[in-house]
Amino acid sequence: MYFVDTNIFIYYLFPVDLAKHSSCVELFKRAENGEVALWTNEWTVAELIWFMRRKKKTWNEIKRFIMEGLIRGRQVKVKNEKLIINVVEKCKKDSDFVDYMNMYLLRSDAITKGYSYNKDLDKWKGFKRLEP
Repeated sequence: MYFVDTNIFIYYLFPVDLAKHSSCVELFKRAENGEVALWTNEWTVAELIWFMRRKKKTWNEIKRFIMEGLIRGRQVKVKNEKLIINVVEKCKKDSDFVDYMNMYLLRSDAITKGYSYNKDLDKWKGFKRLEP
């Protein structure tokens, strides 16, 4: 099992360096053919989503790649994929995926207060943002 970092997905999706893009395409083909086992985690996915949004991909494009290309694809095993599926399905277009993931995890542990300067957290019902 080999870990796949965010930059591999980025070069696969954005062919700014054709040699790296071709190598990444080949790696995923090898994985699909069962020649290599690939693995990634939820924070790599979060970083990838952040990058894709920064590159002006629409939420529908991002969601489609995460849900169909990554989660349901056969190339990469994703740690905590149920968490990612749950967050992606519930995350709204204008929501911050990482904030949503944090709120999902906080709620699963019944945490209702936290320290942050991120005022976006004020929109979450049942959570009280505090500043130190």
